[in-house]
Amino acid sequence: MNEDSNNQRAKGPAFQKVIEFLRAQIQFGKLQEHAALPSERALGEQFNISRMTARRALLALEMEGLAYSSDRRGRFVSPQRLTYDISKTVSFSEHAEEGALGLSIKLVSQGMIEATPQIAAKLSIEEGRELYTYTRLFSLKGHPAFIEEEFAIADLFPDMFSHSLEQSTTRLMEQEYNMPAHSGDISIRMRALNEAESKLLNLPTYHAGIELEQVILDHRGQPFCFGRQLWRGELAEFTAHAVVRNR
Repeated sequence: MNEDSNNQRAKGPAFQKVIEFLRAQIQFGKLQEHAALPSERALGEQFNISRMTARRALLALEMEGLAYSSDRRGRFVSPQRLTYDISKTVSFSEHAEEGALGLSIKLVSQGMIEATPQIAAKLSIEEGRELYTYTRLFSLKGHPAFIEEEFAIADLFPDMFSHSLEQSTTRLMEQEYNMPAHSGDISIRMRALNEAESKLLNLPTYHAGIELEQVILDHRGQPFCFGRQLWRGELAEFTAHAVVRNR
């Protein structure tokens, strides 16, 4: 066996030892949410490993969702994952308000557009129909969690922009326009963040995020709002309740 093979075998257990050490520190509360993780240099000195091996261990924690990067400031302990049961509600903000998640909503942009072919197909409307569009940043205890972009059929919600959008728009539509959400069609996928999205979520460009799209329907099954959420991957945990019908 050559020297490189021996070095690789020596690094393997050390690499795993670092991961297990940091994982235990997080799980038992010795490293709290948003606490800075040790630097590559500090880990290298503590465990007598190279900085490259330390970096691999820190990246492995990110892949597990236990840590996140923040520009060039280093790596930090991720907040506890949020369990969002998408089979019970189409409004995350209403779901969050029921708990102690410290939800805040910031309006990033708003405007009017004509429905593109893609958005028109989602909303089952004709191309060119006027839509409200608005983008918001949702934070939990001051930590950016996800970006949401929504498209609402304008003639169903006259003067919608006269109301604050830094609240649950699902509740707004129900209370002010008698348009309650009855159901939603949801799809979830992973994709890379673009530059603007990365900046809002305080993540590196092209970092992976979780995209949730949903079409919100009224009691007749007619769409009235299409939304697209882009979550930080380490925060999102979506659940659903499946009903199996007898055949």
